[in-house]
Amino acid sequence: MNSALRLLRPVNAVMAVLGTFISSLVTVGYEMVDHIVLISMASLVVFLVLTGGNVMNDVLDAENDKINHPERPIPSGKITKNQGTYVYTTSYILSIIIAFVFLNIYAVIVVIFADLLLIVYETRGKYKGLSGNIIISILIGAIFLFGGIVFLKPERTLLLMALASLSNLSRELIKDVQDMEGDVDRITFPKKYGAKTALNLSSALIIVTIIVSFVPYLAGLFSYQYLIAVIICDLCFVSTMITQYRSAEKGQNLSKLSMILGLVSFTVGGIF
Repeated sequence: MNSALRLLRPVNAVMAVLGTFISSLVTVGYEMVDHIVLISMASLVVFLVLTGGNVMNDVLDAENDKINHPERPIPSGKITKNQGTYVYTTSYILSIIIAFVFLNIYAVIVVIFADLLLIVYETRGKYKGLSGNIIISILIGAIFLFGGIVFLKPERTLLLMALASLSNLSRELIKDVQDMEGDVDRITFPKKYGAKTALNLSSALIIVTIIVSFVPYLAGLFSYQYLIAVIICDLCFVSTMITQYRSAEKGQNLSKLSMILGLVSFTVGGIF
């Protein structure tokens, strides 16, 4: 894969854009086709914010990533830190400009807040252990709230935000266990309390996620088609919970797959 493309982490970017479209679908249903330009601009803003955070992370973590992720563009030397700094700075600025031009004032405030929170996370928050994990998980959840905010109906997407935040927090803990050896300058949760404790907390979060995933069906918000889709998603989460104890790397990959299946579930819920 091209180094510049890898720097943007395309899988994460696609998931974020899909999250915006799905939250819009849940908010306004099939009427979203009448607002395709608005939704596209909102998705572009989310893409730029996420890209800024990802690239900033790679720039600031370049030394650690020589151990944890030596194949990434910056630690491998294929892209310089200065080039990365230009990319994330431009991404943050463009996200605010596009939001100001195309979206409502509440969306603009959320974008500015997200950019600032990402900067705080990358410069300070990620060194604070669990609180840093919580910050990034709230930001991930906010992607799925954003569609509701764009249409001034945030209450329609609060459950999506909760599920995304809970599942991402679990994945953050698994990733920290995976990266324990290379995190020489960070006191992460597993480094402070041990890998087993971190994975146990991850399992607890997965269980809560699975329980909450049934709420949209039980509350009558989504149909039985959603229930079928979310059960498949939840089975993948159960597999994640089991696998993470054997291999943190495989566990976090399964966790990402589970989150993708979660997107599919909410798409099904929005359509049917």
